[in-house]
Amino acid sequence: MKLPACILSLLISTLAAADKPTPVTRTFYVSGVECGSCVYMVQQSIGEAKGVEDVTVVQIIDNYANVTYDPAVLSEHQVAQAVREAIPLHGTPYLATLRIHVPDYSKHASKITELFARWKSQVTAVPSLEVKNQLIIHFEPLKADAKKTSPQGWTFAAFSEAMKQLGITFTVEQEG
Repeated sequence: MKLPACILSLLISTLAAADKPTPVTRTFYVSGVECGSCVYMVQQSIGEAKGVEDVTVVQIIDNYANVTYDPAVLSEHQVAQAVREAIPLHGTPYLATLRIHVPDYSKHASKITELFARWKSQVTAVPSLEVKNQLIIHFEPLKADAKKTSPQGWTFAAFSEAMKQLGITFTVEQEG
């Protein structure tokens, strides 16, 4: 009798694990960070967002936050908004961006520009002046609905799907 109970227990735990969403980790580059206290403010603000599992903010030449979160609960736009809402200690708001590498960007520039036109109230994509084939995604302030429990604003999943449909390959810049 113990064997069927063990098998049933194993089956239930396997199904429960399959239902658990897979968290993702993204690097958000953060401007406006000038000191260790700024790092703390940004880390605290991101950490308070529902769906965040882990956050590490690093202050070096390119300040960034590695954020592990559940994309079924929280969008990249909401993470960027949490950065924006951190109390700015030096008067300048903290702003988050994502960096995307698109091989042969010049070949696909018009398609990508057209794609981001759909999201112009949420994000803008600006080609990097320093790194070839790199796009910097800037987030507009998020107008969130407090009653909505699902992810709000621009999502990386929607972007990935749109790029896939256009046949454009890309990678996301990741630190650490």
